[in-house]
Amino acid sequence: MRCALQRAGPGAVISGVSAAILHGIAWYDDDFEVEVCRPATGQGRNRGGIKVVRADLGPGDVTTVDGIPVLSVVRTAYDLGRRPPEWRALGHLDDLMKATGLESSDLWAYVVAHPAKRGVCQIRGLIPHIDTNAESPPESWLRLLMIRGDLPKPEAQIALHDRSGHEFARLDLGYRKYRIGVDYDGEEFHSTEQQRAHDEARDAKAGAMGWVIIRVRSEQIRNDPRDVVDEIRKHLWDRGYRE
Repeated sequence: MRCALQRAGPGAVISGVSAAILHGIAWYDDDFEVEVCRPATGQGRNRGGIKVVRADLGPGDVTTVDGIPVLSVVRTAYDLGRRPPEWRALGHLDDLMKATGLESSDLWAYVVAHPAKRGVCQIRGLIPHIDTNAESPPESWLRLLMIRGDLPKPEAQIALHDRSGHEFARLDLGYRKYRIGVDYDGEEFHSTEQQRAHDEARDAKAGAMGWVIIRVRSEQIRNDPRDVVDEIRKHLWDRGYRE
């Protein structure tokens, strides 16, 4: 990233996902594009794989990480939370605030102080739904889908224990009251025969304790989001939930 700053010219600062990486986020695409921010009056043309954005920055918007000028945590959250799509923005906010300890109240205060920016309505709507217990952006995506579908807000990372007290499962999302778990099945951890067998055994053990486990794949969220919400709602109603 130091090279990117040198190529971008004077006054450049690491921003966007690049800044979030320097602040310690855990989840990002391996082929992410290095992003730098320059003053609003500066050159905004992208340069050789480097994304250049322009913005007016305040004196508290820039800090340093390992000697590299980078947008502050709150400014990075403000920028990423305004960028569509909203499910990805929520994933970035969950991850960044978990990594840095930034408080929602501090982010909200920054948003209130900077109300006239594109995407500000999006981040205002997302702040109440930030959950630092989320362990991946797709999990944040699924949680937002459930909330936008008028389901009750789910709890993240529900631990299940057997009679000996051993934790045998940790559900991505769910409702303890109704013993309903909702797991995101990503290709990375749920695609092999061995992984599927493990999932089936775990779900059977949870079922013996009265839990229903609903598994959701990325293509379902992308192509049939309403069906995902309807299935979860059906199980909630079967177990006594009433809106």
